[in-house]
Amino acid sequence: RCIDCGFILSEETISWPSCKPLQRELIRTPETTSQPLSRNKQSFMLNGGSGTHMDAPSHFVPGGRTIDQLTTAELANVQLAVIDVRSDVAGNSDYACTVQMVFEDEKRNGPIPHGSLVCLRTGWAEERYNSPGYLNVTDPQDIHAEYNLPRMHFPGFSVEAATLLVEERSVVGIGIDTVSPDPGASSGFGVHHSVLGKDRYILENLLLTDEVPARGAHAFVAPLNIAGAPETPVRVWVMADSCVPQPGTDQPVAGTKRAKAS
Repeated sequence: RCIDCGFILSEETISWPSCKPLQRELIRTPETTSQPLSRNKQSFMLNGGSGTHMDAPSHFVPGGRTIDQLTTAELANVQLAVIDVRSDVAGNSDYACTVQMVFEDEKRNGPIPHGSLVCLRTGWAEERYNSPGYLNVTDPQDIHAEYNLPRMHFPGFSVEAATLLVEERSVVGIGIDTVSPDPGASSGFGVHHSVLGKDRYILENLLLTDEVPARGAHAFVAPLNIAGAPETPVRVWVMADSCVPQPGTDQPVAGTKRAKAS
């Protein structure tokens, strides 16, 4: 039993505004083919940054590693730490997680293990995913000078907190339940540069519910393994101690809470 921390990808999925939606071509269907060769076959065209997806270092770093060059040690059975900032985000759509917040989280939940995946739980995607409020453009006439897009307002990491995580906690990557770890109204993609520039990866558009614990769980990250790709859609599963069944049963260990099954 595990927790699925991603969203289904479809033609209606909301991604970064400049990303074209998923396009699907029906090549064959059961209705257009005859037995014994009746079958369903489709082809897809999509932006690598569609839906729940991974950024590899090469997304921002010339010569950086691509998706297919990431190792299983970085992706499979990785210790997970979750920093919960929902109470801070509730009153500030432009919230950026600070170094102090990282320290406070460690006081509450214990040290962030070195070599872990660290995710920021803002509650944003759980409440707003695939709605206009997810990108949260409050004034279409307010054009971001760098992105040449209407300014978005959603939470993320501060550059200082991201730098702390990669340099002092040696994380394999960071993740967030928004469209970017850089807050929507920020400039320069500083968090992207800080993390990808240190040869780590980024996960975006995650689903981080209460069932994902702050510590003690392990993540399994499965990107679409395309050669040379700087980004691809990804499946992310979390195995938590609380959802490990007793041997020979489908029941959680006594005194623990069952997690949502994927």
